[in-house]
Amino acid sequence: MTAEGQLFRLCAEVVGAFVLYRWAVSPAVRWGARAAGAGLYPEQAINGAYPTAPATLKAGARAVTAVLPLVILDALAPQRPAGGLGLVPVCALALVLWKALTADFDIAHDLHWQRWDRLATAAVCVGALVWPPLMPVAVVMLCGRLGAWTHHSMASLRLVKAYVAWMAADSVALLLSGHREPAVDSAAWLVLASTVLLSHYVVAFVAKLRLGRRPWDWAMRNRTETLVASSYTWGWARWLPERAVARVIQAMAPFRVLLNIATLVVEALGLAAFFGPWALVAALAGAAAFNVVVAGCSGLLFWENISMALVLAVTVAQLPDDVASVAFGWAPWLLSGVMHGLVLAGCGWSPAWLAWWDSPLAARVHWVVVTAEGSRRGLYNHLMSPHDREYGRDLGSGLTSEPFVTFPLGGVEDERLYECLLRASAPVDIALIKEDFGFSCARDGFREAHADYLRSFFARLNAGVDKSPLPRGLRVLKAPGSHLYRWGALPAYRRPDGPVAAVEAWHSEVYYHADRGEWESLREELVMTVKVGPLDARHGGP
Repeated sequence: MTAEGQLFRLCAEVVGAFVLYRWAVSPAVRWGARAAGAGLYPEQAINGAYPTAPATLKAGARAVTAVLPLVILDALAPQRPAGGLGLVPVCALALVLWKALTADFDIAHDLHWQRWDRLATAAVCVGALVWPPLMPVAVVMLCGRLGAWTHHSMASLRLVKAYVAWMAADSVALLLSGHREPAVDSAAWLVLASTVLLSHYVVAFVAKLRLGRRPWDWAMRNRTETLVASSYTWGWARWLPERAVARVIQAMAPFRVLLNIATLVVEALGLAAFFGPWALVAALAGAAAFNVVVAGCSGLLFWENISMALVLAVTVAQLPDDVASVAFGWAPWLLSGVMHGLVLAGCGWSPAWLAWWDSPLAARVHWVVVTAEGSRRGLYNHLMSPHDREYGRDLGSGLTSEPFVTFPLGGVEDERLYECLLRASAPVDIALIKEDFGFSCARDGFREAHADYLRSFFARLNAGVDKSPLPRGLRVLKAPGSHLYRWGALPAYRRPDGPVAAVEAWHSEVYYHADRGEWESLREELVMTVKVGPLDARHGGP
């Protein structure tokens, strides 16, 4: 094939895959997952997307019907990309499957249908790992029956969905042209996959440029080190003494501008990734390193992103020459740039616009359990798996009528609010700020629903219902969580501590004073007490 022919086929496949992703794959998967039972959070589901009832035969049929045309189209002429690129979607699907299968059961609900959900999903996903045209069904089952569509897994799931779109586009290209071009087809998949993953960082880069009045305001003025202080308040690294953490924060402060600039550079590397193989490797390695630093500073662990960035980087480093000759240059760079532009315009997939000002105020609702013997223990988010992400964020904010002014880790988007919080020095200052900027997180019926959930959950926990799907000797194989806030002022509750008699929800506000390296508690208010009774017929059996 001539160079012009290769260029035309590359552009046609990438454009076709992008169009199919946006207007066929993504809508079909979303509709199928909701038909299968995924909770619509927070509008309807109180804890997350994990389902709360067994799937019906009719719902299962509707879910499969939604993606069946994609399975058929992908199966017409399946082709594995060259140079190990076929391992990319396989690894992405395997990571999400590992996380979903090893998460705890939601013991507030019957375990019988949850076990069947996991067995069925495992069977379909293993089939999809061997026969990729089955991947649309696998994604629907992961998202619809195991609650896999969460922020930290989205990049991996989008890689799988992109592969579904690429397989469909590749099948159409074969039918129209009558022949394969393995190097060009593989290059098209590489351009699409790398753009999908790196767009999550490019969008965050643009969001930070838009945050202030001038593009460089965030880099020059954001106090990134206060993220460490807020994360410590939430429970990250609480095994360290306050003075040690304060010294780390104070050591970071003089370098905040350099840290911010480095963040922007790493996030922007995706815009230049297709100038050459090592430019792409650098962008992917930078993304992985960035997420490692984020985890160390905040306890927010994007281990799926880290893993997939490294898988792609290793694959690109070993790319066959015939694929590399097509995958890099002005045309792939332009294709990737156009896709980034469409994503930024809201016409593609939807990465989160991760940009905020890091303020010194952390407000949250946290939980304490009181055992039958009267001891008090911290209820930390890992115990609430598979809802550990929600319990590590702002789920409890709906339990109080007190206004909030920040995101869970102290972030704010309003520049005026940020300046006010930096100048605050006393509780009266925070009260005045709330009058001007406060918002309520209260939801109709949420307090009652949350109380019922906790009663059911702990009644079954007290009765000895086993949360883990793994045998006791294999529980070290459970996939890591995403919000590592399993420590705090009180020891974490464990089953040997005895039955739980009550659960308390506390609204706390903590302000970090950078000038003296101290955390000041501004509020510690009891907002709810839930008495836990014995297991009764309403809670069902295990």
